[in-house]
Amino acid sequence: MAGLNDISWVLDLDGVVWLADEPIPGSAAAIELLDAEHHQVLFVTNFSALTSRQAEQKLETCGIKAKGRVLTSAMAAASLVEPGEQVIVCGGEGIIEAVKNRGATPLNPLQEHVPTSAIDAVIVGFHREFSFERLAASAHALHNGARLISTNNDPTYPTPHGLLPGNGSLTAAVAVAGKTEPTIAGKPHAPIANLVLERLGVERGTPGNIVVGDLPATDGLLAAELGFDFGLVLSGVTPADQVDTCEPKPDIVAQDLEAMVEAVLSSA
Repeated sequence: MAGLNDISWVLDLDGVVWLADEPIPGSAAAIELLDAEHHQVLFVTNFSALTSRQAEQKLETCGIKAKGRVLTSAMAAASLVEPGEQVIVCGGEGIIEAVKNRGATPLNPLQEHVPTSAIDAVIVGFHREFSFERLAASAHALHNGARLISTNNDPTYPTPHGLLPGNGSLTAAVAVAGKTEPTIAGKPHAPIANLVLERLGVERGTPGNIVVGDLPATDGLLAAELGFDFGLVLSGVTPADQVDTCEPKPDIVAQDLEAMVEAVLSSA
């Protein structure tokens, strides 16, 4: 690890800070300690439905200072469009906000009748209003040359009642109907990794920086993309008996974020 005040922390949310919207004990105290030690903390999530402020408020209800410290896959997806472009948003408010902030025009395929030949891109993000009509409008734009961008390709997401379709499932439907392949913006892919480096002001492969998450397939691979260490917490979806078979292998394993922070700071 690098010197104590040289560490940037990239923290996943679900499974690290909260689980099924319930705060994980000790997570707020761990982040407060990092702040007290003047470490950089950036919360990075594949969930694209929330606006920046909504995501910050959700963290603040857990007792965590979050203003300006949240990076979502919606922001990563919007980074792939250019100012002035017209974009069908097959997703939630977070994408609409991010596209506007990019200087592009978000279009609701069910409300605004723009010629499909004038559409530059379609962004798909998780939303519960997915419908045949949205699918058809998105596919028509893709048939006419629009680019397909997906916030993330997680096929499912866990709930207390079992697995539900994730954005990867929605994206697959749009890609098949539109006869094209999507560019994936969120973890662990390059678009969101580039935004992480930009936000933190560090270079890829900077020693000592760490990604903390509960899923090697996204958080671990993001760490690899960034050239950071990977800290695996067991408070989410990865059980202790699967640690030895994880790919990529974590550099450090802890029961939860609080234990992870204590372990890293004690070894610095």
